[in-house]
Amino acid sequence: MKKQIEPIYSINMTVRDDTDFLSPYSPTDEPVVSGEVAEFLENGAAKFLPKQKIELNVYSGCIDDGEKIVYENAIRNFFNLKLSGTELSLKRNLIVSVVFTVIGIVGLVAMLLFDKFFDNAIWTEIVDIFAWVFVWEAVDQFFIERRKILRDRRKYKAFTEIRINYHPVKNKD
Repeated sequence: MKKQIEPIYSINMTVRDDTDFLSPYSPTDEPVVSGEVAEFLENGAAKFLPKQKIELNVYSGCIDDGEKIVYENAIRNFFNLKLSGTELSLKRNLIVSVVFTVIGIVGLVAMLLFDKFFDNAIWTEIVDIFAWVFVWEAVDQFFIERRKILRDRRKYKAFTEIRINYHPVKNKD
């Protein structure tokens, strides 16, 4: 049996000055990377595929061994926070989808009742349109928006498990 090779998505980063690598703000006591570093990493993972692992190659001559550990933890901490946000978004998305579906079904039942007991085609159509708007929005939320959130969750999960390789380079001063 052949062992499958795990596909790896590589991001290369050159750090000439690491003074702004960490954010001065953190919602926890743990360090997180700055917004600029996080944006660079997220942009670097633009072509990331869900089944891939992420590898970060950092080329720098200014990062010492102690900072390497802090920076690795800061990257993981930042993306753990993002991962927590996506989990909340998934729950919110599910709740909104269910509520919109229920409203749409209630609207369709109301439309059928209007059609059966009242002889007013205009109100029947208004209720029909109202109901279908909610049904289609529920479909959009659950099948389209949820898919985007799930993709982000996989990406953030990969960032929390990122493999970071440091490569020394001489700084040009």
